[in-house]
Amino acid sequence: MKTVAALLILAVTVPARAQTSAPVPAVPAGPNTYGAGHKLCSDWVAAETKPDQSDYYANRFWVAGFMSAYNIYVSPPGFDVGKGTTPTEMKTFMHTRCATRPTDTIAMAATAFIANLKARQGR
Repeated sequence: MKTVAALLILAVTVPARAQTSAPVPAVPAGPNTYGAGHKLCSDWVAAETKPDQSDYYANRFWVAGFMSAYNIYVSPPGFDVGKGTTPTEMKTFMHTRCATRPTDTIAMAATAFIANLKARQGR
């Protein structure tokens, strides 16, 4: 009985080294985002090649919503940040940005996309 009690005390007080898993990458600091925006760019790239494309489409729709929010809350009246932009252009920009900066968040890449669109329109 003493041995069992000693083992229980030991099990509780000694950290379990064999159960540690690979470290989870830290999400970069920045504004709070919800939905796909808080995920890492590496998640965007991984979702592109999965047989189930639901995460990939959720990511793309999140960026479209982010653009819409920019138009509603930031743009001057009548300015459309996505004017003349195709879904393919958005997909290509986000893929390239996320592939080269996998530790950025999707929100960070979407912010860069909006900056690119504004520059294209001379804003």
